[in-house]
Parts: sequence; structure tokens; C-alpha cells
Amino acid sequence: MSTESVIPYDLVATKMNYWYNCIKNNRRTAAEKAKAEVEQEIKIMEENQDVLVYFSLLEFRHQLMLEELYPNAGAKIVKQYEKLKETRGNQDLNGMLEYYYHFFMGMYYFRQKELVFSLNCYRKAELEIESIEGEEAERAEFYFKMAEVYYHMKQTYFSMNYAKRAYAIYRNQPTYGNRRVHCQLVITGNWLDNMQTAKALKHANQALEDAEKFGESYLIRKALFNIGLCYTHLEELDKASKFYLKALNVTEPKNSNFEAKTLCVLAFVKAKTNDLTSSRVFYEKSLEIAKKNNIRDIFETLKIIKGIYLKYDLEIVRDAFEFFEEKKMYPDMEWYGISIGDSLSQREEILAANEFYRKAIEARKQIQRGEILDEN
Repeated sequence: MSTESVIPYDLVATKMNYWYNCIKNNRRTAAEKAKAEVEQEIKIMEENQDVLVYFSLLEFRHQLMLEELYPNAGAKIVKQYEKLKETRGNQDLNGMLEYYYHFFMGMYYFRQKELVFSLNCYRKAELEIESIEGEEAERAEFYFKMAEVYYHMKQTYFSMNYAKRAYAIYRNQPTYGNRRVHCQLVITGNWLDNMQTAKALKHANQALEDAEKFGESYLIRKALFNIGLCYTHLEELDKASKFYLKALNVTEPKNSNFEAKTLCVLAFVKAKTNDLTSSRVFYEKSLEIAKKNNIRDIFETLKIIKGIYLKYDLEIVRDAFEFFEEKKMYPDMEWYGISIGDSLSQREEILAANEFYRKAIEARKQIQRGEILDEN
């Protein structure tokens, strides 16, 4: 190769930065184009090991974006994960690269529903966050991801704190409208957990308004789903069903996880209103998708609907709770424990009701103790 044809590594790194910005904004087409250009230029780039590692990290992050937008795109993410682990094992990283490695790994584990591993990775990334000094949008991205994982762990104070810090940055970043919507949705969930449903509904409606303004279909259906959740908490189940159905009507981009989850919630809501015919229809549709795509948490949750409402069998309900406990899904244990206890109480199945109330209480204790935050 002649020296004239060699591209300086700093120019390629600059294009990688643009690629990463496209990824963070979920601009798939622009990200794909930038990735293709980088792949060509890196072949004739002057040698620099750090830039090559940065490329491997962005390949992984790019696939995480595709998995978020199109969860049925395939299993490439597992191969990218193994490749990155190998790169990490053969290379000493520091500063920015160390930060990105742990940050992206945290995102990967979060998508795998391994929340403890995810948080541990984020904590390691936080130790290196000073290496991205001046990159306010990147700090906001980190704060948002921390808010997200803490929300799923029901650590409301931490989640709300990080979400507000992220939002404060994003509102001054005009190109990050989608992230502002995501922050609103996390804040919605935290208000629901605090039983402040009116405040939650306000943020969910704002998220929907912003999502429609930006024209992002996947955000619109997320916002519709969250409004449905608010009405579910208000026990306005007919209203809730309408918003869940509206969310299902947004079919692109295809997301089987979202579809299965929404159908599962609809089956639950319809069962609670004693519309067992509709509940069974939604149950069967959700079960079919969960089986086809191996969505284990939905498959287990459907056992609750079947065992309580469609075919009275508490053993399969207990199976679901064993799964929740194994995966440390304590928020699900608490939510469904109370709901099942209420349902069984109405049937005057007092002993069985108390069993599930106790499961809910134990789950609440685990959440309050913060045991899901401990390393295994």
C-alpha cells in the first residue's frame, strides 16, 4: 500500500464519532451509511490500535441499536458480544475506551434482563466518566441508562434523580428529541411506582405529544402503552384497553417483544373485567408470539393469567413465581402477588390469597433492602 493511499486515523475516528451520534439518535439509515463508510476507510487507515478497538465497540453499539428498533432482526448481537469480550481480553483499555466498554456491556446485559450485571457494568463505566469531559450529550446518555436500570429495579429515588439529570441536558440538545421522550416515560413509570398516577399520566401524555411531533412510530406506541398503564393503575380498565389496542395498531417497526407484552397485558385487563372470551383471544396470541420468539418472561407471566382466570390451577401460577424469584423479578412478584391475592379474596379463597399476599410482601422487602443491587 502506498503512503499516499493511507488515511490518517484521526479522520476515521472523527467519522466514527458521527456514526456514534447517529446510533444514539436511532437514525438507522444514517448510521448504516456511516458504518459502511468507516468499514471501507479502516482498511486503508494508518495503524492505530485504539481506533480499531473503538470500531469494535461501535459495531457492538450499532447492533444494540438494531436490537432495540428491530428485536427480531436476528442473533447477531450474541456474536458481537463474544467478539467484544475477546477484544477486551487481548487489549488493555483505559479512559474513554474503558468507559465505552463497560457502558455498552451494561446496555447488553440490560437487554438480556440481567439487571444486576447491567448495573455493575454501569457502575464501572461511571468510574471512567470523567474521560468524556465536555461531552454533555454522552453524559445524558449515561444518566438515562442509569435511570432505566434503576427503574426496572424499582429503586425509584435513584431512577428519578438520573432521569431528571438526563432530561436537563437533553432539553438543550435539539437533536435528542427521542431521548426526551424516553426520559418522560421513565419518569412516568417512577410516578406510578410512587402511586402518583395523576403526575404519571401527565408525563405519559407529554411523551405521546412529543413522540407524535417527532414522528417516531416506536416511541408513539411506547407512549400509548404507558398511558394504558396509567389507566390500569386508576382501575379505568376500559380506557386502558383502548390505549393498549392503539399501541398494537402501530405495527412498524415490527417488535415481537412489545406485541407479546401488550397482548399479555390486554389478556390480564380483560380477565379482570370478566371478559374471559376476549382475554383468551389475547392470551393465545401472546402465547404464540412468546413461544415463537422464546420470550421467557412473557411466557411465565401468561401462566398467571391462565392459572387464575382461564383455568383455575394455582400450581402453574406458583411456577411463574418461582421464575420471577429466580430472575429476581421482585417488582413483578409484588404487582401480581397483590393482584392475585385480591382476586382470590373475592372468591373467598382466603388461605390461597394469603399465600400470594405474603409473596408480594416478601418481594417488597427484597426491593427495600436493595438486594437486587448486590453482585452475585
